[in-house]
Order: sequence, then C-alpha cells, then structure tokens
Amino acid sequence: MDTGQVSWFVQAVPLPDGDRPVDLWVDSAGCLTSEPVPGAEQLPGRYVVSGLVDAHAHPAVGWQAGSPVALSGAETLSALSAWADSGVCLVRDVGSPGGSVLQRSLVRGMPRVQAAGRFLAPAGRYFPALLPEEAPERRLTELALGELARGARWVKVIADFPPVIDGMPAGPAEPTYSGEAIEAMVTAVHTAGGRVAAHVSTDLVSQLVQAGVDSVEHGTSLDESTLRLMAQTGAAWTPTLCAVLGVPDTASEAARQRVAGYRDRLRELLPLAQRLGVPVLAGTDTAGSVAREVALLAGHGLEPVAALRAATTAGYRFLGERFDRPGQPATLVTYKDDPREDLEVLSAPIAVVIDGVRVR
Repeated sequence: MDTGQVSWFVQAVPLPDGDRPVDLWVDSAGCLTSEPVPGAEQLPGRYVVSGLVDAHAHPAVGWQAGSPVALSGAETLSALSAWADSGVCLVRDVGSPGGSVLQRSLVRGMPRVQAAGRFLAPAGRYFPALLPEEAPERRLTELALGELARGARWVKVIADFPPVIDGMPAGPAEPTYSGEAIEAMVTAVHTAGGRVAAHVSTDLVSQLVQAGVDSVEHGTSLDESTLRLMAQTGAAWTPTLCAVLGVPDTASEAARQRVAGYRDRLRELLPLAQRLGVPVLAGTDTAGSVAREVALLAGHGLEPVAALRAATTAGYRFLGERFDRPGQPATLVTYKDDPREDLEVLSAPIAVVIDGVRVR
C-alpha cells in the first residue's frame, strides 16, 4: 500500500458506459482535480472505473467444516484488505455476528463500508455462530433502532429461514416474524434515517416489499408481479448468485433440480428487472468474488454492460456514494482491457487507488 505523497494521471475509457478516453488527475493530497498536475505519475491501464461494489458481503463471516463462523477483528480487516486489492472499493456489510463490523476501525486504503450491524433473527432461526444474541419479535423494532444508534446505516432482518437443529438449517424456510412486526420495524427504521435489507427466499418477498424494505437479498422466489411492485417502491434486488447457485457435491437430486429451475427463471427475471428499472446489485454473500458475480449475472440474462453496472454505478447510486467529485479523495481502478468485451478482465485490475491511497 502506497501512502506517500504522489500525484497520478490516468488516461482511460471510463466504465461502464464510456466510449473514449478521458484524463483524470489526482493531486499529491490524493484528491481528484480537474486541473493537470505537473510531474504526475501515469497509472497503467486503458479502462477505468470508480471501483467495484460488493453490495451483499460479510467480511466478519468465514466457513469452517461446512459451517459459518465468526471471524476475529484481525481476520475481518484482512478480508477487507484482500478485497481492496481485487478492486472492491465499496462494501455493504449486510450483517455481522453481534454487529462486530461496527467496532472495526478502518483506515484509508480499505474499502468504504456501509454496515448493517447484527443479524436480526429469533432464536433457533439462524446460524448460532452468527447469532450470539437473539432478536425476539417483541423487541424487533427496539433492537433494529439500537443498531442504528451504534452507527449502522442498514438493518438486516432474517425474514425467513428454516428451523435450525444442531446448528444447521433443517427443512424448508418459514417466516421468522409476523408481517405486522416487520412493517412496524421498517417504519421505525425509516423514521430514524436507516434502511432495511431483508434476507428472503420464499414468496414472503411480496409482503416484505409492500412493507417497505429497501432491498431484497437473494429473492429466489421473486416473480413478475413483485418486481413490478419493487419498481414502484424503489427496492433493489441483490441476487447473490455466487451463493444461491452453488450446488455442493452432497446435494440431493431434488436440490439440483431446484437450482436448475431457478437458473431458467433468472433468465426471465433479470432482464425484466432491468427493463422495469429495479436496481440489480452485485453481491457475493460469503461465496465467490465480485468478478464472478458479474459473470453470473451476465450468464443469466443481463447484457455484459448491465451486469457491470450492477457492480459499479448501480451500486454507488443505490448506496448513495460518490467517488467522482473533484476535491474528494480519489478512488479508481484500472484495467488493461475492456471488461465489457471479456468479463474475466474484472478479476485482474492493474491499478487500485482507494480514497487517495494506492493499493495496487
């Protein structure tokens, strides 16, 4: 990581929608400037983006022997550093054990993080290692507001989940809270200036959108009518394809068939969401990479440029972040070749600057 007082110059095609090179300048304070900087070092790369966005991530969650585990503070920071090196510059942490990410002190050169604090789920309805403190229905609103008071910008509710037996999900997913409790919580969070992300895999998704949740996470039971409702409410969809399309070797034939059926539906749902103006966001959950997620979005119905937007401009816009204003710390990622022609290029950035610090 380069923290020295160096100025940079970039001449590259801006992604995802540019068609000709532009000149970008970063002064010795690490800030974007509209004026040329004498003696600036030219960064390599012919294509540039203001970093990748992982809109559904869990930097404080790992896996061990097939089960999720809580990572230490040092492990969380190490994960974020690795993501920065890969070109991920903005992360929405949609839940951490006990809200641990809210306690981490990030330095310049790491991705910016919008955190949701702790997972909100009742006892026996989420992975025990990730749920050190349950959120009973009678306290749902209170605990959601408590996360905002701790500094969270998002609230993450586990709206449906299978019963958990011996630490692992067993059986089909079922609603975890009543519709009234969810609606009351959403209203209170919005009044307090926060936003709500909902984990949902059943047809409960329509009720959640009606209740006003801001984003649907996974959404494997979405249908056309719910997408049309999301277009009206402004709710986003984070499909997390790296996670939901993964089929372990031990999976049953029925599970394989369900995933195959969902793949077919995605090829209709993703282009429909795009046509309706529903923000589709790239999110890895705890599997894969942003580059892989973009490739999966493109492989299941989105045009490559639309899939790239899901990991860039659509993410910035929905999360309310800007990286391109003169005078603010520069954040940019460059590539040798055009990822719109070959999405594999996203996995090989050649220069990464985050908030004025050169990471790669």
